[in-house]
Amino acid sequence: MEHIDGDLEFLEESIEILQEDGPALLAEIRAAIDAQDAEALVRPAHTLKGMLANFFAGTAKDAAADLERRAREDRLDGAAELLVELDAGLAQLGDELQAFVGARRE
Repeated sequence: MEHIDGDLEFLEESIEILQEDGPALLAEIRAAIDAQDAEALVRPAHTLKGMLANFFAGTAKDAAADLERRAREDRLDGAAELLVELDAGLAQLGDELQAFVGARRE
């Protein structure tokens, strides 16, 4: 909250954007990995990394950053494992954000 000057409404809007765009970006990442298409992986991994950085989501952000780096290097070894880590990190972040917002509203 300190990072956003206590603006709960801004936080809720940011969460909504993540909830709306995150699944589509994750699907793009999954499709690119399945197709072994490094070029198609760069943009959604980069975009999701930036979104996650706003929430200081270390593990999930790091997985997205690693996917982006590997894609830029045209090296997708280990990408499937990073996708599992990213997916789990997104789920955990969603739960934590909802709990945080719920507690702030009480």
